[in-house]
Amino acid sequence: MSDPGEALLRLDNINSFYGPVQVHFDLSLSVQAGQIVCLLGGNASGKSTTMKTILGLQRPRSGTVFFEGQPLTGLTTPQIIRRGIGSVPEARRLFGQMTVRENLLMGAYTRSDKPAIAQDEERVLTLFPRLRERLKQRAGTMSGGEQQMLAMARALMGRPKLICMDEPTMGLSPLFVDRVLELIQAINKEGVTIFMVEQNASLALGIAHYGYVLQTGHIALEGPADELLRDPRIRDAYLGGAAAA
Repeated sequence: MSDPGEALLRLDNINSFYGPVQVHFDLSLSVQAGQIVCLLGGNASGKSTTMKTILGLQRPRSGTVFFEGQPLTGLTTPQIIRRGIGSVPEARRLFGQMTVRENLLMGAYTRSDKPAIAQDEERVLTLFPRLRERLKQRAGTMSGGEQQMLAMARALMGRPKLICMDEPTMGLSPLFVDRVLELIQAINKEGVTIFMVEQNASLALGIAHYGYVLQTGHIALEGPADELLRDPRIRDAYLGGAAAA
């Protein structure tokens, strides 16, 4: 396992439940500063619950989430966001009737430094030029790929140290999948750590530094992304015979 003493984000022995049903079983993982780390797994493996646990949307029955060495467990989601964690949720969760610019500014709702917010807006629009062309357009009228870009740009407006992305390529056309992956790498190169939940193992491992495989609430495999990509267990379970060949 990567060294938890140097981790930006760490989950220690998380046990989560939905009613009587246990979802996580002593789940432990860590995310090093400056990396892209992916969490892989099939449906009902506990991936989205992991994300909800980090963001304070799901309280574990036991175990602790640490960020920069400080516990997050027990904090509200707004408090966690203010600590420096951004979120790109599954299905994007934009305000469809609001404009692109209004959605962007919602990402800075915890901030009061207006000159810096304006600077960050310009920086984000430089990274996402397609959004600059659509600042006055209602978010709900954009394509799925454009909405995904907006969700990522909105998260950046909070100046996060870490962004949690839940299935960022889900439902996108191949063209937009490639662009979103490029943008994730560009955001990471700007110094933002990425923790990404994905079902598509080849895509996630292709850009990640480190990966975990979650099966029925347990970490089944972990390691450097390039090693996992070559692991026959990953190929057989997630990539299929054609990819393995």
